[in-house]
Amino acid sequence: MKMKNYIITALMLFCIVAFAQNSHAQILKKLEKKIERKINQRIDRKTDKTIDKGLDKVEEGIDGRPGNQTSTSAQKNKYTNDNNQADYVSSKFDFIPGEKVLFFDDFIHEAKGDFPVRWNTNGSGEIVTILNLKGNWLKIPDNTISFPELRTVLPENFTVEFDLFYSTGITRPPVTFGFTEVNNPAKTTIQHKKLFYFHIPATIKDNVGYSTSLYSGREITQSWPANKMAGKVIHVSIAVNKNRIRLYMDERKIFDLPKAFDPNILRNNFHFRAAPLIPKPNDGFYVSNLRIAEAGLDARSQLLNNGKYSTTGIYFETGSANIKPQSYGMLKEIADVLDETPNMKVKIVGHTDSDGGMGLNIELSRKRAAAVKTTLEKEFGIMASRLTVDGKGASDPASNNTSPEGKAANRRVEFIKM
Repeated sequence: MKMKNYIITALMLFCIVAFAQNSHAQILKKLEKKIERKINQRIDRKTDKTIDKGLDKVEEGIDGRPGNQTSTSAQKNKYTNDNNQADYVSSKFDFIPGEKVLFFDDFIHEAKGDFPVRWNTNGSGEIVTILNLKGNWLKIPDNTISFPELRTVLPENFTVEFDLFYSTGITRPPVTFGFTEVNNPAKTTIQHKKLFYFHIPATIKDNVGYSTSLYSGREITQSWPANKMAGKVIHVSIAVNKNRIRLYMDERKIFDLPKAFDPNILRNNFHFRAAPLIPKPNDGFYVSNLRIAEAGLDARSQLLNNGKYSTTGIYFETGSANIKPQSYGMLKEIADVLDETPNMKVKIVGHTDSDGGMGLNIELSRKRAAAVKTTLEKEFGIMASRLTVDGKGASDPASNNTSPEGKAANRRVEFIKM
């Protein structure tokens, strides 16, 4: 701490001399805040790995069984729900979801026991519910490939998100998800084809890997508590920017590969694969809430140049104003814009899809806008006087309310420069 204060003081003295002609108190205060934030970021980056390792050992000592429901709260910031109570979310999560929704499926309208209408497979699969978990899930059984029928080539810059679940205390196939040049893996094998995938092994190994070969053992891996995550819902996020591909498991960035993705070949298909095992495993793995979206324009340019910015990248629990943890990257981007332009005031407007009554949707959209306001104030230090809220429910749709993609586009938060 003494060293940190010394660095701040030294940098302040340097900047005071450099900017002596414009040394107003307000400028110096902002400068001090910015310097301290940069120092904290550097300290955080250097200590992250050490803290993670230590916490993993502590957790193993408490309960090393797969499927344990406890989770660490270290290195995390608070998020507010509609009761202004605190949840926790990683402060290192920089993933920003794409804005233009190309495909979305939560299977909510699918019949249990059926294979989903807008998907295809080379084997089998079915919609199920899982005890103590919300919503419907697609089971990916052993020795199958299942994939959404996108009917279009993926753009150069896009994101993929989904929820993943696999059971504890039971054998399962490896969890594989990724991209291939093959348009329809149900008809054409992906063997010996161009591909890129991520892989969670079915063994006792605690890692996640990636590869461009289907042959087992060729994955490049990173440590990740695969066994401790059994029995829990894992939110998976993938960001593709031309050749660059990043993978996040919950709020932890696992891979950031600047040249691993071939945008000329691998944008034809995204799929889930359960590789065959001998003997046959007792269970498969399960996915839900698949969202594929094209990356949009950044919040800064939209707010400064157009006076407004609309995002579908702030997620809420269904029928609630509770902000989901994966919203952190988007909220931080908004906060950064406001921090850089301290005179800007914005109105936060919540929007919903058409599910539910008009009055309930308006109330819900206002609560969601208020939850965003509270988070920007408490977690990012934005002054309350700069933020106002409103809610329009489903009265101002951005798209249709007849398709899952349209409804996902309508569930949004708008920031309007005042």
